[in-house]
Amino acid sequence: MSARLILINQSLVLQKVTRQSAGRYACVAVNQEGETTNSPTCKHERVVVVGASRAESLDIYCEVDADPPARSFRWKFNNSGETLEVGPERYTSNGTTSLLRYTPVADLDYGTLSCWAENAIAPQVVPCLFQVVAAGKPYPVRNCSLSNQTSSSVQVWCQPGSDGGLPQVFILELYSGPTSQLRYNMTGSEPYFLLTDLEPDVTFRIAVLAVNSKGRSPAFVLEEVTFRDPEKRTGTFRFLIAHLGQSGSINRSQLVHYGTPTCPLGIT
Repeated sequence: MSARLILINQSLVLQKVTRQSAGRYACVAVNQEGETTNSPTCKHERVVVVGASRAESLDIYCEVDADPPARSFRWKFNNSGETLEVGPERYTSNGTTSLLRYTPVADLDYGTLSCWAENAIAPQVVPCLFQVVAAGKPYPVRNCSLSNQTSSSVQVWCQPGSDGGLPQVFILELYSGPTSQLRYNMTGSEPYFLLTDLEPDVTFRIAVLAVNSKGRSPAFVLEEVTFRDPEKRTGTFRFLIAHLGQSGSINRSQLVHYGTPTCPLGIT
């Protein structure tokens, strides 16, 4: 008695199934433009940007959705001048993932890596793409200023530096007290922050820095920011400004003192 295969709309019905019916079944869709099969597809449809400095080794993962699983992978590299096959000895593959160890050593090593998988049904049609760009840690923010100051709030504005070739975000850290205890931090896509509910007569320290996937920039620091309570006394809004270098230390001889400034205050 042989098995029967019945197609009902978009469903396949198997009747009188026997041991000989075991195996994989593939579905093919056909229209006037052509046909599609169960070929592998990228898990991430977008182009993945990968940042690296020269001589930095990267592990780049090409992940696909494939049923049946991929049985082989291939890689290509393309820059503005040439397209090269990547030798199979430079990557490993397992099921639905291929891992390429890539190390750019010259300007021509930055470009686009393409990855294709193939399974028992068909080869992958659209490759997975990885854009390798020269990148490093972001540069510090600059020209920070304070504006719209009240007895308990202030706006902090800074100009962003170079992003180091990768998407960056900005962090503000607020410290207080003689031990510089971290009160809280804020993250934003731009270096503009509003601080509220600040206690009067408390000395604050404000640090603003940029972060990308390679690390953190040096911080731009506003030292000894103090707010006076107008109901208790009239006083001055006093702060010291410093810029942290790569060592993370402050040179007191470079601090600039201001008394009774007019906001906003530009810092160069």
